[in-house]
Amino acid sequence: MTSLLLRLAKQWIAGERAEDGINRVREANSRGILGLLNLLGEHIENREQIQSTVQEYIRLLELIDENHVSAQISVKPSQMGVALDSDYCFENFLKIAEACKSHSNNYLWLDMEDSKLTQKTLDLYVSLLKRYENTGLAIQAYLKRSETDLKYLMNFDCKIRLVKGAYNEPASIAFKGKEEIRKSYERLMSELFTNGRSGMFIAVATHDSRLVDFAKSLSKECPSVPYEYEMLLGVRDNLKLRLVREGYQVREYVPYGPQWLPYSIRRLREKKSNIFLLLRSLVTG
Repeated sequence: MTSLLLRLAKQWIAGERAEDGINRVREANSRGILGLLNLLGEHIENREQIQSTVQEYIRLLELIDENHVSAQISVKPSQMGVALDSDYCFENFLKIAEACKSHSNNYLWLDMEDSKLTQKTLDLYVSLLKRYENTGLAIQAYLKRSETDLKYLMNFDCKIRLVKGAYNEPASIAFKGKEEIRKSYERLMSELFTNGRSGMFIAVATHDSRLVDFAKSLSKECPSVPYEYEMLLGVRDNLKLRLVREGYQVREYVPYGPQWLPYSIRRLREKKSNIFLLLRSLVTG
């Protein structure tokens, strides 16, 4: 049963090993798509396991160089011990940032998790960005606080991956309707394109065709702003290829690791639309 589930999950999970992630990135690169690798797992509170995770990311950077694939890495703060101690978490991120610097000056992205960790993650990101400029952060458009957070981050040469958000947050702090989330995403994207500093970078992380087209319009108005599109492995593959053919930079989020089952179940439970999105991708590519 587990092997059957893994075969199904491999539509959007690379596999259980780092080498599986590298192989999926190599396939993406052959189609003109860049990679963003993430080791699955979160909310780690055992320090020995946290250090093992740090070493896994350092090894992943070595594999990226050794295999000559075009990929960056994305790390969850809860994998690095943010719930245990913020200073300890920062030191762990610094180890990975230093490894990024020594491996083709790679990029380190921070995933954004549930709202309990939002402020800690913002503080962590700003501290890292001051030490290592090739650091990016995911911002969730469905959080009502994100507009204020974004304006604060734009005081720095921030690199922002703008996502809609997938955690089940209460209506008191998050937009819940599909259209109001989309409108929030558009406001934040407009802010980034029109008021961003010269050292900024935007990752438009969405599978929403309307938002993809809106980014195209903004980029024509602000042609000097560097940006790319980012999408999940196994979702909207035809759209990715069409964007590549049109000359846009596209990056694919490639998760891997033994924690693939909890990730897959959570993806499906977070939003019913994810089920239909994945089923449509299985049928249409």
